[in-house]
Amino acid sequence: MDIERPDLAKKKKRRQLSHAIAGVTLFFVVVSALVLYDPGPYRVEKDRIFSGEKAVVKRGSMLRQVRGVGTLIPAEIRWIAARSSGRIETIHILPGTQVTPDDVIMELSNPELLQEKDSVELQLKSDEANFLSFKVDLQSELLQVESNIASLEANYKQAELVAAMDESLFKQGLESELSMSRSKLNVAQLKNQLNLERRRLDFKKQAMASQIQARESQIEQTRARFALLNSQVDGLRVKADVAGVLQRQDVQEGQQITRGQNLAQVANPKSLKARIQIPEYQAKDILAGQAADIDTRDGIVAGKISRVDPNVVEGTVAVDVELIGELPQGARPDLTVEGVIEIENISNTLYVGRPMYARPESDAMIYRFIENSNIAEKIQVRFGKASVNTIEILEGLKEGERIILSDTSEWESFDRIEVF
Repeated sequence: MDIERPDLAKKKKRRQLSHAIAGVTLFFVVVSALVLYDPGPYRVEKDRIFSGEKAVVKRGSMLRQVRGVGTLIPAEIRWIAARSSGRIETIHILPGTQVTPDDVIMELSNPELLQEKDSVELQLKSDEANFLSFKVDLQSELLQVESNIASLEANYKQAELVAAMDESLFKQGLESELSMSRSKLNVAQLKNQLNLERRRLDFKKQAMASQIQARESQIEQTRARFALLNSQVDGLRVKADVAGVLQRQDVQEGQQITRGQNLAQVANPKSLKARIQIPEYQAKDILAGQAADIDTRDGIVAGKISRVDPNVVEGTVAVDVELIGELPQGARPDLTVEGVIEIENISNTLYVGRPMYARPESDAMIYRFIENSNIAEKIQVRFGKASVNTIEILEGLKEGERIILSDTSEWESFDRIEVF
């Protein structure tokens, strides 16, 4: 038989109530702790950041520069093109060799060209011989006409004398009128014949000049053709034509080439310029005539901008720099160089060392040190124009404040960091 114990039930209820109160109390304690708990700033070792003198905001003149990497290229380049088509038989000189204008770089072969040259040469000699014979024939015809005129002139003068004598005799009654009239008619006929022959002579001279000019023109065409072929035959021996260094050679022995094809490149090694690749967003303010410094790794050479490429290729703009200063001895074409171009000098502005990944004319979050502490807090800053190592401050910072310039992406989720 079970015996009812009311005291035990009361004890159980009291125990459950006390456990519930304890649980609720613990919950509120934990929540309060989480809400009120301040873990402090994220700690970063000082060796992992850069915040030296360049990280201090200054006011004054900021020299705006842009930087790019490029190469030295020849300022004077001569491409040697094939004057004749043919096959490359022998290459005598390889790239990198110093050459003079008369040095033969390579030799070509073209049997058809040689045969055509010989054929035209024979044709020219034949045309010249025929032309001499033609001139002799024309001169002979001209002499014949002149001889006829001389004979007519003699006959005409003699007829004039006879007519004058007959007229005198007729006046004296010693000659008949008929005889006198015949003499005068003979004079008139000879005069007409003489005039006709003289006109014939003039026409003959004009015709002869035209015929000679036509023949000479034909011979000149043949002569020009022969000169061209002769030049093409000479072009089978490819010469440098200028003094310099053989820079490139884009052909090989046995290769068939066409007339006008580029065979080699000769450059003047003493005349070099720098071609620098500038990011397109920095190239908008670059103009011809601006000063530049070219670092050849063996010295810095002064220069000025001579050309800015109007096209953007793979996000960069090519800028040619004319070198004014003396090049170091190790300077040569294709040498990698670094160029710094001076854009402008901005006066009386706030500026600071350029933080990593900072872009000009943009807003960015950076870490600024609280005055007289090693705590840096995240703030928003508006940047203006940028240079190679400095950037203009438009909003967010004051003169004398110090920021972190190095990469902060690892702890960018924290609003404050402590540098220890």
